[in-house]
Amino acid sequence: MTRTLLLLLIAFALFCSCNAQKDEADADRIVIKEGSYRAEVNLDNVDPTMKGYHATSQISFGFEKNNTFIYKVRAMGREIDDLGKWEVRGDSLFIFDLERGPNTAFKLEWIGEDQYSIKGPNHFILTREDAVETIKQ
Repeated sequence: MTRTLLLLLIAFALFCSCNAQKDEADADRIVIKEGSYRAEVNLDNVDPTMKGYHATSQISFGFEKNNTFIYKVRAMGREIDDLGKWEVRGDSLFIFDLERGPNTAFKLEWIGEDQYSIKGPNHFILTREDAVETIKQ
């Protein structure tokens, strides 16, 4: 009887411990709101010969509800668009199944209201853009 009671207490303690860890992990998880984001390249570690290109680029990331990812770059008279999927897992943003580009993972950090830092092959600061309402005539 005491063994059974002791086993039940140990099982209960393990259960409570696992739930507490899960709650902490959920609290640390970053959630990106769906929508369009202006992406600015952090120029701190960019090659000096490429700084002008990155500084004048207009880059946007779109995060749609169905996990569709939209990437747009306008720079020096060129336009590059790509479409794929996105997912947040823990503190990482994964962009995959792109039509043109490679699968990429970024370390995701929340900076402030509707603003994120993503660090991977490039370091971007994402700022959510207000939705543009269609003008009805």
